[in-house]
Amino acid sequence: MNVIFQTMNSQPYRTPVPAPRKRSVPAAAVKGDYDTVNIRRAQSAQDDDESFARMLARRTTAQLGTGASQERVQELGRRVTDGTYQPDAQRIAGRILGLS
Repeated sequence: MNVIFQTMNSQPYRTPVPAPRKRSVPAAAVKGDYDTVNIRRAQSAQDDDESFARMLARRTTAQLGTGASQERVQELGRRVTDGTYQPDAQRIAGRILGLS
């Protein structure tokens, strides 16, 4: 089989458009003429975050209290070692979620 390609129209599909000329700007005019972008949070948002962090720290400190006594820690250590300590999962979850 012999295939011969022939153009039917000698005119191009689109009319060529000349590319625009590039403008050259003198180097002295460009120096220091740049766009700048400054991204900052509003001062009120920063104040809100800081006050929330302070409030959270105060509440956490108040909830911690004085801690466990040395005797209680030793008793729990002994029970863990003996295998008799059974933690209450519901109570632990409640404490983590701040429900109790």
